[in-house]
Formats: sequence, C-alpha cells, structure tokens
Amino acid sequence: MSEVERRMALVATRHYLDGLSRIEIADELGISRFAVARLLEQARERGIVRFEIASPDDLDLGLSAQLRAAFQLRHAIVVHAPGGAEDTLKRRLGTAAARLVEEVMTPGEVLGLAAGRTLRQMVMAFQSLPPVDVVQLEGVAAGLQESGVELVRHAARVSGGTPHALLAPLLTRSDETAELLRDEPAARETFARFSEVTTAVVGIGSWNPEDSQVSMLAGQLGIRESLLDAGVRADLGAVLLDIDGAVVENAVGRSVGIDAPGLRNVPHVLAVAGGPLKFVAVRAALRSGLIHSLACDASTAQALLADASRTDPHRRSDS
Repeated sequence: MSEVERRMALVATRHYLDGLSRIEIADELGISRFAVARLLEQARERGIVRFEIASPDDLDLGLSAQLRAAFQLRHAIVVHAPGGAEDTLKRRLGTAAARLVEEVMTPGEVLGLAAGRTLRQMVMAFQSLPPVDVVQLEGVAAGLQESGVELVRHAARVSGGTPHALLAPLLTRSDETAELLRDEPAARETFARFSEVTTAVVGIGSWNPEDSQVSMLAGQLGIRESLLDAGVRADLGAVLLDIDGAVVENAVGRSVGIDAPGLRNVPHVLAVAGGPLKFVAVRAALRSGLIHSLACDASTAQALLADASRTDPHRRSDS
C-alpha cells in the first residue's frame, strides 16, 4: 500500500469507524476539510472503502419501483415497519432518506432542510455528507428537539459546511409580525440562500386528520379553523395545500419560510412522510408538482397506487 493509500485508509477509519467529522479529521491531520473529502472519495473509488447493505429487509424494492413509475418520481423509497410502531417507522424512514441524501448530494451543493420528527431521525442518521452548506427552509413550528435550527446545525457539522438558520416561528398571528421577522438581517441572509438550494428535504403534514406541527401551531395561534375552511388539508412546511395539491395562499403573509415559487425553483425536492394519517396529505403533495422524490411507508404506498389505479383505470398495477 502506497503512502497516499495509507492516508486514505487512515482518513476513512477516523470518519466511518471512529465517527469523526471532516472538520475534526482536518484539524487532527493539519489539512483542509476539502482534502479530507477528496481522500474519502478516492478511498471509495479505489475500493479501500466498500459499502454493503446488510439489512435490506426494511425496504420494499418492488413497491418503490411501482411508486416511482406510477408518479414519475426521480427517487422513491418505501419502507416497512412491522407492527405499525410509529417510532420504528420514523426511524426507518429517516435512515432511508439519509442514505438517499448522502448518495445524491455532491460537493459544493446546498442542502435545504425543513423540520419534524421524521426529518430529525434523518439528520441524526447522517453518516457522511459531502462538503455542502445547509439552509433552514422554515421557521420553528414545534419544540427545540425537532426545530430546524438544531437540525441544520447538526447536518452542517456532519458535512463540514456552513449552517444558515432561521430563528423565527413558522407562522405568526399577523402579516405585519411576519414581515418584521423576515426583515431581520439574519433572516434576510437565510432567505437569500433559498435560491442556492439544490436539494431540499421536507416533511408532509396532514391537517385533516391532523398530523402536522404546522397545523398544531396554527391552532395555538387561533387560525387553524379558518385555514381548514379555506381548504387546507396538507402542508410542505410553510406551503399549504388543498386536497388536490393546489397552493392555499391565505397564510402566505403570516409565514416565515420558503414559499411555493421558491420550492418550485429547487432542482430536487425530497418529501419524507409516513403513517396511517398521511395518505390524503401525501397524495396532495404528489398532485402539487412541488416534489420530485418521495420516501414513505408501505401502507401509504399501497394506498397511493390503489388510488392511482382507480383514477386511471388503464394504469397497470405493476407499472
């Protein structure tokens, strides 16, 4: 083994086995984090590091392929959660989404993150990200443990990139309050980064039945019922959707986060959602045209495929 290959092996060992970030390895060896990233890439190319999927039982490859074809998705990931345990489902969905993000991101890109319990599982499951900056796409809708602020900071530690946080609530009581928050210098800087995001990862919230942190926040503010009356049935963070996936504009002025036009301009949007309450919301997200890839559970995937077959009787169930 040459000296360069020994260096690759050392860097790979410290990163993949010892759990050090690129920045920590760079400090330890006295090199740049970009040099560390290149050594890791070369280690994979030369076979010094080899990955093996040891437990594919969580994934349903057949359903994944059907879902991708039926809705013309760039990527589709379908996971099983035996017994329907919510914690297990969120962990498996988060881990599967993490592996996909790690695969598709390349050095110099910009990762946009929303928040939520499943996305927290995804961020905690990150093992290796290329050097990318990380942008928070929406204000805070829930407790600190699941807030986008902490998720963005953690993802940036893994990637060695710069975090751009959004220290504001996702929804406010008035347009004037939201405008003041959006006009804060730090918020303006983060909003300016939205146009640079190349991959965005968002959750899908259900409003009826309720399984959404955004919906709960709207309830706390006393505006949930009016938004339901306006047709809101799902959300992609600050973007509210009706049952057919059309954007409901009623709360745009009160929101602090990326809007529908901004999300539409992101080259790759991955939505991650699952559970027995999510079908209508996930279907709305697919109908919106705002997402390119989807990670969901097997029950939701089966319901989506059955619904698509009823809508289009000429569609083959195994397409």
